Amino acid sequence: MAHRIRKLSHAPIILALLSSYTSALEDVKLSGFARLVGGHLDTKAAEFKGYDDGWSIQPSSLIGLQVDADINPEISLTAQLIGHADDNKDSGIEWLYVTWRPLDQLTIKAGQLRTPFFTLSEVRDIGFAYPWVAPPQQVYNGYLFDTYDGINLTWGYAGKGFDASLELWGGRYDGAYDDGFGDIEYSVSQLAGAIGRINYRNFEFRASRYRGEVDLKIPSLDQFAGILSQYGFSESAASLNTEGAVDVNQLGIVYDNLSYFVRAEWVDITPEMTMIPGLESGYLSAGYNFTPATLHLTFANSRPKISSPEQEIPLGVAPALDALNQQYTGIFATMLRDDLQSITLGCRWDVSASLALKAEWSILKGKAGSNSFYTLPADDFDRKANLYLLGAEWNF
Repeated sequence: MAHRIRKLSHAPIILALLSSYTSALEDVKLSGFARLVGGHLDTKAAEFKGYDDGWSIQPSSLIGLQVDADINPEISLTAQLIGHADDNKDSGIEWLYVTWRPLDQLTIKAGQLRTPFFTLSEVRDIGFAYPWVAPPQQVYNGYLFDTYDGINLTWGYAGKGFDASLELWGGRYDGAYDDGFGDIEYSVSQLAGAIGRINYRNFEFRASRYRGEVDLKIPSLDQFAGILSQYGFSESAASLNTEGAVDVNQLGIVYDNLSYFVRAEWVDITPEMTMIPGLESGYLSAGYNFTPATLHLTFANSRPKISSPEQEIPLGVAPALDALNQQYTGIFATMLRDDLQSITLGCRWDVSASLALKAEWSILKGKAGSNSFYTLPADDFDRKANLYLLGAEWNF
């Protein structure tokens, strides 16, 4: 399974700060969460999110520990550590940041922070906070990195009958992506975003926009682009550029009156580079609460945006050019095409104020010939399967 590897360039600085203030801490709060999730995919032709035709608890099970330490009424330190059951996921420090509240309405955070791409980004690892065993794959798919090094400023306003906030953040990310054949290093610089939220009665609205300069470090691709340039195929060479901006737009809405809820989210990822596929995805979910149980139904869909290769390398002129064309177009043929529709029926049972049991059945319908978020799909696999998940969520 592919996974991202994080580089904690700032961690020693914050750990040193935490150590130096240990004796001055006014209050230290320790909390935690754990997930035990078992899953089964009813086909031998592929894997989905790490699940195959045998039952497994590895892909999604984890345990987390969070420490919140107040230095004074205005400054606090937060550290979160997560241990994953899946060996292909990095365990260790997830959050490590300093919070400063100079005003009642203003909060400033700096350090390693959760990247706030989605409505549920802050609680994605805390399954107790949402109805599903797993948030819809089409949106919460791992296309985007979970953390970043930088700063976050949040200004909030509480009015009569509503409250609102504006969040501005920026920083960078450095890591590597394991594509199954080795680690591909990449960096995201000039990363910045803005988030607006409004809560009115039982409604919550969220709109956000992000942008970052991405640099994929793939020497073999750069070398091949150089060969194309030598042959005079400059447009084809330019299409293999792996440096450029990526824009992300997101909209979310939640209605919850404690008896029933409706949730919807839409995300659009648009890269400037031809070599990186874009993705438009979303979901609509509705549920009914009859304490202590909740039933919910979710429809989710994703549509990839794949660029076509340039048509400037002639065919039938010379065997060398035919081979060059085949290699060039083959690069585009290997791009991820994650078309997927899904319908998920789930149930949650709140055993206590800190323990919930969940069960889900998802009908997956991908597009033949596409990846559709499956891994290792057989050539004759029609991208249709059923995913069954059982989970226990615990906060402590």
